[in-house]
Amino acid sequence: MADQGKGMSETQQQQLFKAFQKGERGLHGEKTTGLGLTIVKRIIEALGGTITVQSKEGSGTTFTVRLPTVPPDLTSSET
Repeated sequence: MADQGKGMSETQQQQLFKAFQKGERGLHGEKTTGLGLTIVKRIIEALGGTITVQSKEGSGTTFTVRLPTVPPDLTSSET
């Protein structure tokens, strides 16, 4: 998924998937918990995938999600 928004700095990108890190408020001033992308990343990784972000200030942001065609066995007792 990509947008043509204002993009993010390197510092913002490094903090993006950390719990309770809050970015700027959305267009409508929504309040956030700072957990959304942390949860998304954990779900994707639990399915054996990855999520990455590429962004440049003033040029928008691209998120790339890669998932395996066959997810790992989630019923395994290994933790």
